[in-house]
Amino acid sequence: MANSLLTGVSGLASHQHMIEVVGNNLANLNTVGFKTGRAHFSDVFYETVKAGGGGGVGAVSGSNATQIGNGSKLASVGIDFGQGILETTASRFDFAIDGEGFFVANSGRGPLYTRAGVFNIDNNGFLVDSSTGFHIQRFGNIGETSAVLPGFQTAGNNSIQIPLGATVPGRATETASVSGNLSAAANGSVRQILESTAMTASGSPVAGGTLLNNLDSVTTPFQTGDFINVQGTDADGSSISTQIAVDSTTTVAQLVTALDSAFAGADVTLSASGKLEVTAVDGGLSMLSLNLSENAGNTGVLDFSTVQVLTSQQGSVGDTVRGAIEVFDERGDGHLVSLAFKKQTDNTWTMTADLDPAEGSLIDATVEGITFAPDGSISGVTGPDSQLVFHFTGQPDPQAVQMTFGKTGTLSGLTSIPGESSVATTQDGFSTGTLVDINVEGNGLIEGVGSNGLRFPLAQMALATFKNPHGLSAQGNNFFSDSIASGEAFVGQPGTGGRGRIASGQLENSNVDIAVEFTRLILAQRGFSANARTITVTDEILQELNSLIR
Repeated sequence: MANSLLTGVSGLASHQHMIEVVGNNLANLNTVGFKTGRAHFSDVFYETVKAGGGGGVGAVSGSNATQIGNGSKLASVGIDFGQGILETTASRFDFAIDGEGFFVANSGRGPLYTRAGVFNIDNNGFLVDSSTGFHIQRFGNIGETSAVLPGFQTAGNNSIQIPLGATVPGRATETASVSGNLSAAANGSVRQILESTAMTASGSPVAGGTLLNNLDSVTTPFQTGDFINVQGTDADGSSISTQIAVDSTTTVAQLVTALDSAFAGADVTLSASGKLEVTAVDGGLSMLSLNLSENAGNTGVLDFSTVQVLTSQQGSVGDTVRGAIEVFDERGDGHLVSLAFKKQTDNTWTMTADLDPAEGSLIDATVEGITFAPDGSISGVTGPDSQLVFHFTGQPDPQAVQMTFGKTGTLSGLTSIPGESSVATTQDGFSTGTLVDINVEGNGLIEGVGSNGLRFPLAQMALATFKNPHGLSAQGNNFFSDSIASGEAFVGQPGTGGRGRIASGQLENSNVDIAVEFTRLILAQRGFSANARTITVTDEILQELNSLIR
């Protein structure tokens, strides 16, 4: 009879545990990242009243054993790790996991794992759990010291440091890229050309080997000691005044060579039609002029009125496309550099840089021979180099900046197709600033944002997964620890290996379903009442037995 009392008591205890589990779920209805628990019962050991038999010969069969149970017990409390609803918050340090996995925290006595991403920054700049101060852990070596980008993480220490307000050192510009379009319809620069009237010998155009004395315009042959006077201006406007010695053996070619030597900014040639042609070396506006005359006291006489040298083509500047780029020196100081792209006579483009003299000087200011393929894609640079070299004020050494214009054969960089002209520039330097904000990607990459506009990888958050997450051991404060049942943690990058992605500025709500919990509470209450009734009935029976001896 006492067994029935103990059986009822076990039922009361089991349902009491069920009520406790349901009560814990309801208490954590609004706990960030909380996972619902569910009580599971099992029956306990049995009393065998009669053993079973195997049966005999003939009509005698076997019999089953007779066993009486001794109640129930709480077998386990299962955890539902289903995804809770993600709620957007106003904090940049709130994080949720969309999918599988746990944030990793260092408790000082070993790693702990949580779904609750209510984090903050402590007084040392470390990302910590707000309620415990445990350091949140990172994965990999992103954000450690680099020769190219600022580094705030310490090798061998997986805590995440976000030192808001820390100085972000500047970096000198090393490479710069130009993109955009230099219109294929742009006009190239035009060189000024001077052209004389045709010189003839016996009525036919002269050739280089023709003697001057054979010109139709020579009325008296030249002799030794005669000179031709040369007056004019070079392409840059500088004055030209010289004499060319001539005699009976002087040819037209020799005259052309002497004239060519007199002009530094132009080329002098003889055309097939017997004309002297003076062509400016560079396109654009120029000041070329040429006047030939005989020297006083000459024996020979040439009627120079028949060899007039006039402008046959005016020089003009090609279309110019303007842009600018900010170049940073070793201190991180920025310098605005203006860029001018001019189309040349051979349809190539020349880029010329200009810098305020107060900020420094340009040692190499041009990139020549920027060429394009027929489809408008960049072909390359045919000039001597594609660098600009600066010497900034206050800096001891010159600074070279490598200019790039896109990948050869593609339209992804600088192009030359019909349409409007415009250029844009980017470069790899940056000024000194401070760390003012962060941005977190779905893969857990924490990107630092500097006051100088620089965005750089700061660290990468770690997520852990387990072969059996239901075997984790709850430690309170929304944390779990691993166990033999859960297996070891597999820590890695969010979004890989079955791990979920990070949602920044969001929190995962509890996955408690209040309707389900109220239903379970009613069931637990009914179960408790039923087991209490078993004890009451047993007590009444015991009272009846006691009354038999009165």
